[in-house]
Amino acid sequence: MASLDAAGVAGRRRPAVALTDRAEAAATLVLWGAVAAVLAWRGFAGSLDALSSDDAMRLVEVRDFLAGQGWFDLMQRRLDPPDGVLMHWSRLIDLPIAALLWTFERLLSPEAALKATLTVWPLLPLAVALIGASAAGRSLGGPGAGLAAALLFALSPGAMGAFQPGAIDHHGPQIALAMALLACVLRLDRSDRAAVGGGLAAAAMLAIGLETLPALASLAAIVALRFAIQGRALARGAALFGASFALFTAAAFVATTPPARWLVPACDALASGHLVAAALGGGGLALATRARGDGVLARLAALALVGAVVVIGIALVASACLGDPYAALPERLKIEWLDRIREAQGAFTLWADDPETSVVIAVSALFGLAAAAALCATSRGDDRWRAWTAAAAVAVACLVAAWQIRGVTLALAFAAPVLGAAAVRFARNGEPLAARAALALIALNPVTAGVAGLGLAHAASLKGTPASVAPLAACPRSDYAALARLAPGLALNNSDAGPFVLAFTPHAVVAAPYHRGVDGLTAQVDALTGSAEEARAVALSRRAAYVVICPGQGDVAGFAARYPDGFAAALLAGETPAWLRPVDLGPDARLRAYRVAP
Repeated sequence: MASLDAAGVAGRRRPAVALTDRAEAAATLVLWGAVAAVLAWRGFAGSLDALSSDDAMRLVEVRDFLAGQGWFDLMQRRLDPPDGVLMHWSRLIDLPIAALLWTFERLLSPEAALKATLTVWPLLPLAVALIGASAAGRSLGGPGAGLAAALLFALSPGAMGAFQPGAIDHHGPQIALAMALLACVLRLDRSDRAAVGGGLAAAAMLAIGLETLPALASLAAIVALRFAIQGRALARGAALFGASFALFTAAAFVATTPPARWLVPACDALASGHLVAAALGGGGLALATRARGDGVLARLAALALVGAVVVIGIALVASACLGDPYAALPERLKIEWLDRIREAQGAFTLWADDPETSVVIAVSALFGLAAAAALCATSRGDDRWRAWTAAAAVAVACLVAAWQIRGVTLALAFAAPVLGAAAVRFARNGEPLAARAALALIALNPVTAGVAGLGLAHAASLKGTPASVAPLAACPRSDYAALARLAPGLALNNSDAGPFVLAFTPHAVVAAPYHRGVDGLTAQVDALTGSAEEARAVALSRRAAYVVICPGQGDVAGFAARYPDGFAAALLAGETPAWLRPVDLGPDARLRAYRVAP
């Protein structure tokens, strides 16, 4: 491929040797290989112990699938039996993990096969993320900016957390697809393949999970707005993007949703409402590019009509999805569970609880926003549109992060190509080139942003909350292995321990930290916050054979602190009611298990 020329670098100083697209992509793959080797070497041995609750639950889904559970059957029958809980996660993530585990189990011991799967899988979407960051950076900054963007992504602790060994939940693939979508949107006016690839990435994001929906919507809106202003220059790319998004979303819907649920509305997973939005929105964008009439106002009017039709379609098919996604959750669960999940908290709550971390996050986000603003101010022609597109992606992700902290990861990921482009642009504007490039990469580095944030917090005497113990470290696998030796039965448990009990033992559990399991979550809240007799009533009504809690996990400690006379506080204090018989899990066990006396 030829190096980027007048279409993207008009007025820029070129380096003495310009990297071609292909050379920069190859260099990015070499970078991925080096990063993957380091991560695998450092993380293989501890990959099992690094599992989060979501990772453990994903492992349960994968094992059930390999054991013969149907493709369309997402019911977790050991969670809140006898009815179970229908999970809202996608088989599109289960399938490749299951394929890896099945393959490794034929080559290695069971534990080595599992560790290999937990190590290899996160590294595959990381390759997509780095290539997406590189392509986006090159579109924004020209030759050299792609490799700089990939390097800064790899150096971003916030972005890389989703790709560590053990991270098999859907967050890594979502970030990778979001980076691919950004890269494709930046090239819509240059490449039909980018337009179709953007539609595919957007559809896959929607099918895997809805956390990245704001990013998808903002980038789609930018495409529509750019078409409205530029007209023919973007008409073909916008049409291909919209049509492919609609078609690929329909294909994902048919492939992952059982026919019996095609008309059942759901707001937390790909369902009829999302299909209608994608079909009307994507198809409407494609049709709008073919509509008669010229001029910006005519195109804006056509797109406004498309937007109105989309809203009406969602209102007719899934009206609840236009409001609060957690509106159906009982108020008590919102107070005692949802509002206390760290990643679901807003910026103001985080500031009140942990101002030091808040400052580090804010400074890191400001680095990305400042770089985006600089690119917008110094870009000309078509480059300006690309700069504004990337800036909008970073800004929307930051707004989402202010609403829920879980958005921080995507904001920092989107910032990488912007920082890379800004670094290369700075380096080109003077001599010596090598020194300026090194200075730019140091100054615009995510690590530098984190250090600056920590320094600012220290200077302001802001204190942070001590780092919480990882869920599995709070009660290690050996404790669950001891629990697994007991006769299979139902455990009345704290919800954070639920996925690990399911992953490492044959037991069933009452609760796990997932919003669809309302009955089980309510039961564990009632039990752990109530008196010992109220807890006994819950255990008997559920026919629980055991009570299992992990004292080091946040939900147990929180219940004990807020309800000092409750059941959780009593168990932490070593007070065992007469209806429970302690189970010896070993002298060093942190997990606590009790048999329910008949």
